[in-house]
Amino acid sequence: MTQSTGRDDGRDGASATPPEQERFARHILAERAATLAARHDAGMADATPGRSMLVLDVGGRECCLDLDAVLRVTDPMWSDMPRRADCPASVRGVYGYQGDLYTVFDLGMLMEEGEQDAPGAMILLRSVSSVPLARIALLAGAARGVMDIPATAPSVLPSGFPTALLPDGRHVVVLDPVRLFSSVRYSGE
Repeated sequence: MTQSTGRDDGRDGASATPPEQERFARHILAERAATLAARHDAGMADATPGRSMLVLDVGGRECCLDLDAVLRVTDPMWSDMPRRADCPASVRGVYGYQGDLYTVFDLGMLMEEGEQDAPGAMILLRSVSSVPLARIALLAGAARGVMDIPATAPSVLPSGFPTALLPDGRHVVVLDPVRLFSSVRYSGE
């Protein structure tokens, strides 16, 4: 007659696992867990840190924008406005969102790619104290989604924008709102 431990091991009438086998199994599982954790920690130390980025299509070129800089992605809707003589050519209009007025810029023109005929997405940026413009919206061909992008590579395009290499071998342009709007033509000087 076997002694019941109150556990059902799935076998009718069979005895429960002896305590010494259970201790051994727990010991092996704990060792495996420690080994896997050590491998994971070593892998994390070797991996380059990445950032969550919004991937955009701008004139057929893949670009990414730090997700922390993005307030909202929406359909491209803006109101045309009369242009002043000193208004940059990349300004397409204005957009009102929650009581704030955003200046809408064509991202293709900011990147010196030319005006986009039919932008498919508008990105509202969070306010940044180092950017001289208060509220900014950017027009892009499309928003492709969010991806973890490895730290930016030292390679820089002739336009001055850094690039990042994706794990699949593609290069993306890493956009920085501060860099986009840091030139004298946007600072009001």
